[in-house]
Amino acid sequence: MIIALLSAKPIEEEKMRHIISKKLDLINNVQIALDKNDNLILYSVDFPKSLLSILYILSVSDYVYFFAGSEINALDAELALCIENSGIVEGLILKDDYSDITSFDRFFDKYKIGKFKKSDLVSISIERQKEKERDFKYVSIDKHFIVKGIGSVIIGFVLGQQIKKGEKLLLLPSLKQCSIKSIQIMDVDNDSAEAGSHVGLALNNVSEQDLSNNYAISSISKLIDTVQVELTLSAFYKEDPFSKQLSCSFFGEPLSLNLSKGESFVKAHFNKKIPEINESFLIIDSSLAIGKNRVVGKIKLIKN
Repeated sequence: MIIALLSAKPIEEEKMRHIISKKLDLINNVQIALDKNDNLILYSVDFPKSLLSILYILSVSDYVYFFAGSEINALDAELALCIENSGIVEGLILKDDYSDITSFDRFFDKYKIGKFKKSDLVSISIERQKEKERDFKYVSIDKHFIVKGIGSVIIGFVLGQQIKKGEKLLLLPSLKQCSIKSIQIMDVDNDSAEAGSHVGLALNNVSEQDLSNNYAISSISKLIDTVQVELTLSAFYKEDPFSKQLSCSFFGEPLSLNLSKGESFVKAHFNKKIPEINESFLIIDSSLAIGKNRVVGKIKLIKN
């Protein structure tokens, strides 16, 4: 499982020891870590300066830890809006003796996070409903390099169905076929990897140039860069979304998009080709400064 850890202020090291047991890697200003149950924990190292790392985290996670601090402020509200417009529906509110739970409950009662259970840092326990199952295979390419004697290697998250050694998949967006030569999880060789795993994959039939020009491997072959969407705007976003270049993240891949309006529909125009799937994505206005309402809302792709 991949858990997004969100907090308006950096969490003190002493408190973090209750949440994570080991730091793994730093990608796109996102720290990847493990908890004591080997769940992956992702948290931003540059919020609130940027919301792009929060976009990344929420686009690959399936559960949220939200730390309630001693003072609930506009940054907490911004993170609450990010969660509200993401595809994540489950999480925990983490608290300690200094958390202002009274203000938290008052401000966020009608939001997703207002329905999350609360937990002390020392007794974190996750109760989940049935996990969402996707009908496709997808592995993000967060890092890539060439290893002498092994060949092309990618590091990323398994975000769809189980993948297996020897399986043939497609590079995105080039649609070039590749096969999985080997799989490593935490530097241990495996024959397969489940959804939520952070993996290293050696790939056959892939050059260094291929790795630079692609952002994922997948079973999906139909790609689009313009698609009809259901648009839900945040009530706090005061700009014209149809006149701005906006940002979203497709399973960890940063995208810019423009929205256009027809008589009875809205279309999203992306700067890259992406798989045609039925998913919802948080959109933000990264041109705005801290203190402005940067959360635009969400779009749901409408599959033809």
